[in-house]
This record gives sequence, C-alpha cells and structure tokens, in this order.
Amino acid sequence: MFEFRQVSKRYGGQIVLNAVDFRVNAGERAGFVGPNGAGKSTVFALLAGDLEADGGVVQLARDIRLGYLRQQLGLEHATLPLQAYVERAAPDLQTIQVEIQRLEEELQLEPDGAARQRTLRRVGDLQTIFEHRGGYDLHVRAAAALTGLGFPADGLARPIGEYSGGWQMRAELARALVADPDLLLLDEPSNYLDLPAVEWLRSFLDEYRGTLALISHDRYLLNALTETIYEVAGGTVTRYAGNYAWYAEERVRRRDQVVAIQRSQQTRREKIERFVERFHAKNTKATQVQSRVKMLERMDRNAVKTPEIARGMGRIRLAPPPPCGSEVLRLEAVGFSYDGRHWVLRGLDLSINKGEKLAIVGSNGMGKTTLLRLLAGQLVPNEGRRVPGHKVVAGYQSQEFAETMDPESTCLETLKAAAPDAAERETRTLLGGFGFSGEAAEKTAGVLSGGEKIRLAFARLLIRPPNLLLLDEPTTHLDIESREALQDALREYPGTVLLVSHDVEFVRAVAGGILAMTPPGVTRYAGGYDYYREKTAREAAMAAAQQPPSAERERPVNESKLARRERAQQRQAQRELTRELDRHINKAEKKIAAFEAERTLLCAHLAAAETSADDRAAAGRRLKNVEFELGLVMHEWETFSTRREELLQGLQVQVAAMANQESCAS
Repeated sequence: MFEFRQVSKRYGGQIVLNAVDFRVNAGERAGFVGPNGAGKSTVFALLAGDLEADGGVVQLARDIRLGYLRQQLGLEHATLPLQAYVERAAPDLQTIQVEIQRLEEELQLEPDGAARQRTLRRVGDLQTIFEHRGGYDLHVRAAAALTGLGFPADGLARPIGEYSGGWQMRAELARALVADPDLLLLDEPSNYLDLPAVEWLRSFLDEYRGTLALISHDRYLLNALTETIYEVAGGTVTRYAGNYAWYAEERVRRRDQVVAIQRSQQTRREKIERFVERFHAKNTKATQVQSRVKMLERMDRNAVKTPEIARGMGRIRLAPPPPCGSEVLRLEAVGFSYDGRHWVLRGLDLSINKGEKLAIVGSNGMGKTTLLRLLAGQLVPNEGRRVPGHKVVAGYQSQEFAETMDPESTCLETLKAAAPDAAERETRTLLGGFGFSGEAAEKTAGVLSGGEKIRLAFARLLIRPPNLLLLDEPTTHLDIESREALQDALREYPGTVLLVSHDVEFVRAVAGGILAMTPPGVTRYAGGYDYYREKTAREAAMAAAQQPPSAERERPVNESKLARRERAQQRQAQRELTRELDRHINKAEKKIAAFEAERTLLCAHLAAAETSADDRAAAGRRLKNVEFELGLVMHEWETFSTRREELLQGLQVQVAAMANQESCAS
C-alpha cells in the first residue's frame, strides 16, 4: 500500500527520521507507537503530502483513496449543517452524481441512436461506480457515524461551526470514516471521545476492510484493531508482527538478546586486549598482535547498539496520603442545575469510602465532569448537601488544570508557589519522579509539551499529597509509557481515587468500581470495567426477557422517551457485546490454528535426522514459546466462550418468556 525507502526528515537540528525503510502492505492493520515528538505524525504528513522528505522516497500505491484524520483541526465551511459537512468527505461521489444528472438531462434531448446508447451505457457505468462506492447510502452512513460518535440526532442539522473544538474533531473523524477510503490514516482518533464513543469506534474499525494506519496512545484500540506495530523512536522505524501487547513484550526480549550479545562481545574484547597488552613488545608475536588490533577495529565498526526502550515519565513516586476517616465523602439527595430549569443531577445519594478507586463512565452530556466538580466542592448543589469526611484533603485535577500555570515560571518555581514551605530537596525529588530531573527542572512552563504540562500539573497537585484524588481525563496528551506509569502509581496509591477517562485500559487497570451515568441517574457497580460491561449486558437481556411481546404494540401513551431510549441502548449494548465476543472468539481460534500448525512443523523438524544441532536447539526454544503462547490463547478462548454461553443463556430465558407470554395471550 505504501513504502518508505531511505526517507529522512529533520526539523532544524533534530533528526526525526534517519534514512528509514519500511513498508505497509494492502489490507494491513498497522499501529504506529513511540514517544511524543518521535515522528509518528510526521510519517502520516509525508504520506498525505503535507510535508516533503529531506531525502529518500515515499511511495503510495496508484489511484488509492486516502482518508486522513489530523490532530490539528482544519475546519472548512463552518456554516454547513453538520451532516452535510460530513457527507462532503467523498467529493468524488458528488462529482459522479453531478455527472449522472448532466447525462440524464442530455438523454431527455437526445433522439434514439448510437449516441443515446453510448450515453445510456455511460450513465449505467457511473451508477454502478456510485453504488459500489456507497453513494446511495452515504446520507445514512453519515448519520450513523455521527450518532455513534455521540452527536444527538436532533443536532445533525446544526451548523458545524456552532460546535466546540472537541465536537468538531469528532465531526472530522466521522468524515474520515464515512469516506470509506482505501488507506485510512487516523492520528489519535480517541482524543475527545468518551468511553461509549471509543467502543463504537472500535466496533466500526473492526469491520473496516481497507488498510488501516493508526497512531494512538490508547492500548485498548491498539490491541483490538492492529496486527502489526511500527515503533517510531530515535530516528528509526522498527516493525513488530503483532498487536501492542505482543510488541510490549517482544521489544524487551529483543533488547535482552542484544544486551547478551554485547556482553559476549565485551568478554571477547577484554580477552583480545589482554593478549595485545601482554605481547605488544615481543617481536615474535608482532604479526599476531597486529591481527588482533585489526580485529578490535572491526569489532568497533560492527558493534551492536542497544535499542532504547523509551519511557515517558518513568516510575511515579506518590507520597503517602495523610490519614482520614473511613467515609471520605457523602452526597445526600443532591440536585444540580446550571440554569435552574434543566437538572443535570437530582436526588443523588452517594457514599465514597476510604481507599476506593472508582471510574465515572457515561456518554458526553450525562454530567460526568459536573459530578466530579460537585464531589470536589468546585460546584455547590442546588439541592441536598455535600458532606466531606474527617480530615479529608481533596485534590482535584480538571482537564484545563495544566493550562493554569504561569508560562514564565520554571517547573521548580511552579511547585514552590504551590508549597512555599517545602524543602528544595523534596521539591526536586518530586519533580524527578515526574520526569523533570536536573536541568529539566529549570524549563519554563511555556515551552513544555502537552504531555509535560500534564506531568508538571500532577507534580503541583501532589506536592502536598491529598487523600482524595479527583481526576478529569488525566491521560490526555500522555504517551503510553506515561499512562502506564501513572496507572501503576494510582493502583498502588493507598488513598481514594475518582476519575473520568476515555482510556479503557487505564480504567481497567485503576478502577475497582464503576459509577455509570445514564438518563435515570447514577448506578454503582461493585466491580471493574469488564464486570460493568458484562453486568449491563445481562441486565439488558433480563429486561428484554421480562418485557411482554406486545409491549411495543400496547405501549402506554404516557411512557417517557427516556425509558424507550434506555431500552434501546440496553438492546444495542447486548448486540454489541455478542458481536464483540464472537470477534474475540474467531480471532482466538485463528491464533490457535496457527500455533498448532507451527507446533506440528516444529515437531517434524526436531524429529528429522538431517536437522543440525543448532537448528534443533533453536526449534526447541521456539517450540517452548509456541506452547506458552498457545496456552495463553486457549485461556482467552475459554474466557470469551464462557462469557458468550452466559449471554446466550440469558437470551434463551428471554425467548422462553416471550413464548410463554404468547401462549397465554392465545
């Protein structure tokens, strides 16, 4: 699909790509990972023609349709209705449609004859192309993409310019998806998405059949969607044939192998150097000494370099929180409205206990940030009251928290302003834990990248450690390594944590409970994210089983729209979970078949008489790895199959209940 041959690109004195060679084949699902600023977006910009390489060749397949979601907003036609703006993602379809209309007008004037037949054939060819490219259902696909990404159905006619920047980015993502290109380049598509929209995006891209190139810090999307990882770091691009989880282990294995080779080379070097030092003065050994000196020179030229494993902020060290009471916070019959008419929350009773780690999930507009601000005391309830626990110290980090720092102050000065009585050693130690060691502590906030600002904001929040952390999208602008470091720190943190995040893997790793925000209110689930997904699917199945078959025909006139919408959402969640489990099972079965085939070949290779000792040893090592990986995949298959069987049992209950109701009605 596309190929980079000896491609180089630099910005000033920084070499981003240094004579890189790699290729992505047609139909491949490739993830591009690496530290912030390493050059991932540069690769996409070179492919799209937004940048020119300083050297080398970037080659794309001929006549391909390219879809590209950039991180920077390039909004045009701000007065266009939202859906019309998204439909313009396929300008060639509009061109074909205009041409069809022109030819149809000509047909009305042309008499019967050869020219009319040629025009008819041309119209037929264009209609076939238009249908094949999805022109006839473009309007429906655009609406489905927009609603799947969280836009309300009654907002599709609003001008695109009336939406905020985050929602405009969602519209740009919808344009890229609706265009149905041959090559789809997505640069951080999950930014500005809530968890339901991320789940929808994963489901949509899972069905996409073109070539996918994905830049993302979202490990959930990388693991679910990609089959190849390209690591962009240190001016190089390295290919790994697997998803992100496999890449994370494989890069460590590769580095360990290189380190072992280096140790062997160093041992040999020391031996040669001792020989040269011992016999360099003896004429009888001059030839041998000279030979070994040349050998050392060759070893210097051919020395194996250790591949760097880039880390974001390294290990975060959180100070122990101050002690507090067993109940950290309580909301009693809390209601809140911004305008006094439309209630975001009402009649909410919620108790948070010491040491709990909870994630607040729900679609955009449900009030997740509002609830977090109420818990933090940033907002005052219109009804009810907020009751903090004994000696509770709350630390609230909003999405805009990083932008409130003085751009002229250094990192060190920023922390000193937050805690004037803190010793400089304490301040520098904390900064070092967030990646600002040595001279980096003297950088001003204004020159920091987005990820560095987030890290500094965390350091400022934790210079006086709270025992209640309230975090709104804490992973924004953080690379994968920094996200992993933060989630490890929060998991080990003995205090209480409430967070809002669109990163599925981050929520899975940190949260032991879920607060789900739905139109009826807030529902608490005493389990992690996977438990919450399974529980909601079961609840949807049981609700459907208890619903009389004639309920749709005999719905009460006064039934609320919210209740109907909730049932529709439950049914959709059930269908999505079933499809997701089927996809996981199919992928696992393919992996099992591949590993079993490889195991058979390896066993035959080991049994063959002509196999050398070295080949037999290598085959034996690989066989052990295959057996281990096969066991992991078998475990995955069993887990997903068990979940699917439980879901099917719920469906059988539903079918039986419907049959019983029908027999009673007859």
